[in-house]
Amino acid sequence: MNDDTLTNLVARGLVDEVIHLFNKYLGTQLKIRNEKRVLPYISKKRVMEDLDISDGTLDNWEKHGLNRYKPRYKTSLIYYLVDDICKFIIIDT
Repeated sequence: MNDDTLTNLVARGLVDEVIHLFNKYLGTQLKIRNEKRVLPYISKKRVMEDLDISDGTLDNWEKHGLNRYKPRYKTSLIYYLVDDICKFIIIDT
């Protein structure tokens, strides 16, 4: 096998992986955006379940600019705007 063939195989594998990850990203974004909602908010618990991420990941996103919303009455509930969450979904390899 010459170097050109090996390079082509590696490049094709990388392109296939990028396409797979991008499709996964789009699917997750569509799932979050297309649900029928009365309000544009999603609960912290639901974000963690839908995206299969941890509390620490959301804390990290908040450190990098994700806004959290809490009701004015005393509660531990936390919400996020769906559009804000979509901005923090990235392809990470």
